[in-house]
Amino acid sequence: MKKILKKIIEIVAGFITRRIISKYKPLIIGVTGSVGKTSVKDAIYAVLKNKYQVNKSWGNLNTELGIPLAVAGYKNAGTSLTFWIKALWKMVCLYWDGEKKIKSILVLEMGADKPGDIKKLVKLAPPDIGVVTNVGISHLEYFKKVSNIVAEKRKLVEALEPAGCAVLCGDNQKVLSMDKKTKARVITYGLERHNLVKATNLVFHYEEKPMAGKELDWSISFKLNYQDTIIPVRLKNMLGAQQVQVVLAAVSCSICMGMNLLEASEALVNYVPPLGRMKIIHGLNGSFILDDTYNSAPASTLAALEILAEVYANKKIVVLADMLELGSQEKKGHQEVGEKAGMVADFIFTYGEKGALIAKSAKATIKKSQAVNVRHFENQEDLIGELKNLLDQNLVVLIKGSQKMRMEKVVKAVMAEPNQAKKLLVRQGKGWG
Repeated sequence: MKKILKKIIEIVAGFITRRIISKYKPLIIGVTGSVGKTSVKDAIYAVLKNKYQVNKSWGNLNTELGIPLAVAGYKNAGTSLTFWIKALWKMVCLYWDGEKKIKSILVLEMGADKPGDIKKLVKLAPPDIGVVTNVGISHLEYFKKVSNIVAEKRKLVEALEPAGCAVLCGDNQKVLSMDKKTKARVITYGLERHNLVKATNLVFHYEEKPMAGKELDWSISFKLNYQDTIIPVRLKNMLGAQQVQVVLAAVSCSICMGMNLLEASEALVNYVPPLGRMKIIHGLNGSFILDDTYNSAPASTLAALEILAEVYANKKIVVLADMLELGSQEKKGHQEVGEKAGMVADFIFTYGEKGALIAKSAKATIKKSQAVNVRHFENQEDLIGELKNLLDQNLVVLIKGSQKMRMEKVVKAVMAEPNQAKKLLVRQGKGWG
């Protein structure tokens, strides 16, 4: 019965949403990819909002039910029938009286858990600009092959009209190949030289001796390049090359909209990375936490470990949990992460059934001369207890795992001000418990 009711709501919400978009004709920017969708969506919103009337999908409103809610201005979804009756009524009212309420630009995240998802979403909200951030092995459990993921993500740029614009991560060859599958103008972005929008001369600035209670001055500087224009940029409170990729995607969208590079670079000061994406948080006893608990996949975890390798610290700890939905790449993905962790950390704590694969791989990688402690835990409580015993000044701990592993609970247990959890951590709403 619940499935039938959900399907009915999906059909009705989709019908009304298509009518709203057809009537008010907002410019739709669709964002998809295996990783980085939410960060890119938020960065695009930050860059455009000073010049345009723009709204975005909030949180994880990136499905056939989520996008209608995003168009209607909701920031999260409810599950009760009462919620949906009110939401559908609000959508009807928006159709009749949305002239001042529907923004001229909508930045919509478009997720794909299984084949056919993107095709449905582009029919629901036909994109004018399509952004593909990356293609990796996320959700491989349902797609079976990476080529199927590529084909699915490509549906976004295939849906663009000739007057539209495809923004592609040119550092990812699978994404770059999509330029031949769209009728629209193509802008590529990335760190490699062949991209139209690129960053060069990256420098990561880290405080060598951070002080407890003091705001960290960790930042990234680089030269932003497009055609014959080069502008220096420095972004505060950001870590890692993947954050540079995020802002390059946003700048590329601004170019599609007709903004110049100076306007875009100045607007970047408005961008704050989403919660749970390499956020720097003060930990117990003067330690520092790199909170990357929003989700986890091999590519993003390896990138996080690269950042940890560069950060100055007396000791470095990694706390890693299961990476889910990897399908046939499950064993390989966890092994690669374990190998990398063994190269950069002094302590490696793992949690979860698949986290044990990380611990096993790390132990196999570590040389006898290296004093690296690797421990696997069956439950979070034991892990938290051991972690608390280690935390002291000038120690940095990276915490990461897939959403279902709820690793933000570990962050909350070891952060200096747990009363700030609702402000600083992911999944703190009523529905998460």
